[in-house]
Amino acid sequence: MNEQKPAPRTTRRTFVTGVAAVLGAPAGRAFAQATETITYNSFLDPANTTDPRAAAQTQMIAAFEASQPRVKVRVVVDPAGQNGVRAARAKSDSPDVIRVNNFQMPEFVATGSVLALDELIARDKVDTTDWLIGLDQTRVNGKLWGLQQDYRIPIYVYRKSKFDEAKIATPPRTYQEVGALGPVLTKQNQMAYAIPIGLSGGIGGAQAFMEFIVSSIVAGNSDPFFVPTGREIGFSEKRLLLAASTVKELFQKKAATPVSLQFAYNELQDALRAGTVASATFALYRYRGLKSAVTNDLAWAPAPSMEPGDKHAVYGFQLCINRHSPRQGGAWELVKFMTSPAAQALAARGGEVVARASAYKDAYFKTAEAEDQLGWKSLVEKRGRMVNYSIIQTTFNQICGEAFQRMILKDLAPAAVAHEVRTRYADALAKA
Repeated sequence: MNEQKPAPRTTRRTFVTGVAAVLGAPAGRAFAQATETITYNSFLDPANTTDPRAAAQTQMIAAFEASQPRVKVRVVVDPAGQNGVRAARAKSDSPDVIRVNNFQMPEFVATGSVLALDELIARDKVDTTDWLIGLDQTRVNGKLWGLQQDYRIPIYVYRKSKFDEAKIATPPRTYQEVGALGPVLTKQNQMAYAIPIGLSGGIGGAQAFMEFIVSSIVAGNSDPFFVPTGREIGFSEKRLLLAASTVKELFQKKAATPVSLQFAYNELQDALRAGTVASATFALYRYRGLKSAVTNDLAWAPAPSMEPGDKHAVYGFQLCINRHSPRQGGAWELVKFMTSPAAQALAARGGEVVARASAYKDAYFKTAEAEDQLGWKSLVEKRGRMVNYSIIQTTFNQICGEAFQRMILKDLAPAAVAHEVRTRYADALAKA
């Protein structure tokens, strides 16, 4: 089978028998009908005509259906990812393909409802080296459970006019340099650097805070985030204290103000758009939309870190197959196609930093529109690292968010954060 696209000339009997042999299912199970519908769980809504990522997804699905006429795809829109989690926990036979981000993968694997792909990858000779970050870094419990579609690395986003007014020529590289922005950029109705510790938005509380700031500080350049099983905390007490003291100092220097304690993704984006926030560590996947809203007044740089050039925790989305699905054959073909270089070139037009290295040979990446994505690709390759996450990552995010909020509001010592995070996480894990 060709990784670039499903092989349309393979006979139905040969295809079904081959897939059934690998999956341990009886022949005929892979395709129950002459035309089979695969349900695809994704947060991208095909009806959203303003989201270029959704438009790219629609193009990719159309290309897949054209190459595999016996398989149709129905998108199940799941903005918060909760439909996929519930289906996995309930061991439902649908959806067939689930778009899972890396920090949720241990939780999905723990349900026993995700199909390990190692044998299928080996059988169909999927190139495991053609990725910006090696697939081996995405293993959970030693196995591959999905194929990577994209990567997200934090970036520093700032309003150029605010920096010009303050005569700031160079964006900060370290958190110490971010703190120095407080006296020159924080004023009435304007914050120098927002730290989004709000508990709304994303999958679980304080996801933006963990994604943009905490995970990179506590994991550092080589430390673990969680142990490979996804249960015990892997980072050291020293790294957690470093994260807490760094965040507290940014508030003490008034680079950040308590207003941002309630910010999550949407609130931070609105504040950057309105100019009430001059800068923030933000999401590359929201940059294009924000840039269009503030024409010629938005720029980005590598996200600040403890020392210049430090690594950042990178995650993205993988496509996984429901182990209880009776349509695993068609599901695998969809997964393989959607992560192929040809489909990834289409995804890139939606603004994503696509995962396949060879997709960047596409003509699109020679256009001005792709300039930012090429910069982010370089960041992922040079400063990105994948880390292990918890089997209750959403709970951990909320525990951290609440502990950091308390530290700022009650002026507690960083040690109080470290104690609360470890104690509450141990309690939550015991009940998981």
